[in-house]
Amino acid sequence: MAANQEKKTRGVAFFAQTYDGDVIPKKTKWIFSIAAAFRDGSYQLVSSFLMTFMMYAGVLGTGGADYNQQIVAINIIFVACLIWDGLNDPIMGVIIERIRFKSGKYKPWILIGGIGNSIVMLCLFLCKPTGWAYVATFAVFYFLWDFVFTMNDCAYWAMVPSMTSAEKERNNITFLVSLFISIGTFAMYGVCSIIPNAANSYYVYGVIAIVSSVLFLLSQLAVFFFCKEKRLDPNQEAISDKTTIADMFRMVGKNRQLLVVVISIFLYYAAASLVVAFGSNYFYLCFGYGGDSGGAIMLVFTVMYAIGTILSQVLFKPLVARFKRSTLLTWCFFVALIAYLVLFLVGFPLFADTPLAYNDAAPSGLLWAFGGTLSLLYIPPIFFFAAQGVFYMVLLVDLQNCIEYNEWKFGERKEAVASSWRPFTAKLSSALQKGLILLSFLTAGIYDVTQQISGVQNDLASQVASDPDNEALYQEQATARVDAIIAGVDATPKVVMGVWMVGAALAFLLASYLLMRFLFKIDEDAYRKIESELKERKSAADQSETA
Repeated sequence: MAANQEKKTRGVAFFAQTYDGDVIPKKTKWIFSIAAAFRDGSYQLVSSFLMTFMMYAGVLGTGGADYNQQIVAINIIFVACLIWDGLNDPIMGVIIERIRFKSGKYKPWILIGGIGNSIVMLCLFLCKPTGWAYVATFAVFYFLWDFVFTMNDCAYWAMVPSMTSAEKERNNITFLVSLFISIGTFAMYGVCSIIPNAANSYYVYGVIAIVSSVLFLLSQLAVFFFCKEKRLDPNQEAISDKTTIADMFRMVGKNRQLLVVVISIFLYYAAASLVVAFGSNYFYLCFGYGGDSGGAIMLVFTVMYAIGTILSQVLFKPLVARFKRSTLLTWCFFVALIAYLVLFLVGFPLFADTPLAYNDAAPSGLLWAFGGTLSLLYIPPIFFFAAQGVFYMVLLVDLQNCIEYNEWKFGERKEAVASSWRPFTAKLSSALQKGLILLSFLTAGIYDVTQQISGVQNDLASQVASDPDNEALYQEQATARVDAIIAGVDATPKVVMGVWMVGAALAFLLASYLLMRFLFKIDEDAYRKIESELKERKSAADQSETA
């Protein structure tokens, strides 16, 4: 009995290993960061491509009225769930602060959320009712997905600032996490852009969901079993035990610097995700649906996103070491502004029925995507994605620095409570994004086009089910019908999409920049002063306890 108890104790101790000081163990740093690629890749599959899946894969009604009503209902469900989930984030932050398992403060929640997310994501893409039955199924599982991903997301991001208070080490872990998030994101965008087409959308998205779920789960298991948490400060944990949901709002109410960063991150998220959210639909409608045409362009666009974002990751460390963060924000804003305007001029049919960036040849894949003047389309995203990447990492560092500021000014850290504002703003901005896309697509008449394409998918499924021997013929006919539908879309709805996409992105980015430029006061000098005073206080407290 005693031997069994000893083995059990040793097992728990293994999962609950901790470290002291501000140097993050290498294994923890790398496993934690690499896991972000699979975590955020899975998130992008649901957040960015679930709507595309529903619009094109034939899971909605075939009648025009039913289809449009179901699209509106789905968008309302999206917005309602995201708002609820945003409100759920502070609740989760408080739960993480107050409830601690023997295996750690953050890792158990990361694992529980990862397991739940993997299961629910499969249900979203593999359940096969159609029409209103699918809408009802989607509502249930999307609500559950929001819930379980919040568990994982809040705990993951709360663990980041808890790892270290040293500015250099914090910049390093922020850089690594952001790098692997970018890798996971653009990998998912590449896969979902090039593989689905008019003949296989439902099947392909199902396969992608299975692979993503497995990789996501394995990565979160690795974090749980092989990463260490930093040893908890007993004084701060005593404060955490008294945390309530209202503390999140009290914290941001009294900590004005945190409030400024939170609003700025919300505006940044709203800006940064719009181009990608609009992108796949725009490229499909302007250049053709499938991997040989619009999908090929989206893939190249995604590669430009990858290059720009990785460039930002590589440049961030030397730039932040040489220049003030406020200076970086200014440069990044103006680079992004110019790049967005250039994209609008070359990527949308402002001067003719086709954009300046175009290829008249028959679509044939990646080589075609670089033909004609299409290369003009790929230059601006390198610049605005790189600028936005640096902009975002500056915001993340400033958000984490607000935790030390809160401890310095009010004697409380509460990492989980402060960090829960990041997913909170992400969910609210995503709800705003979904509302903007719904409004823009309705005003541009886009859903009439996607309804016709979805109808082709339904017809194809029925034909193949009744006559599987002629599947190749039916797929060829479906592709020709989709091409004809897209060819009938004139320039006006495409320009309307461009105005919404570029105009809204620039407005949100400008507002985010102005807030940080004029209202945020914790610069490098101020943070060094805060860090020094906190060390002196802790040293004095340790000496007092020793005496």
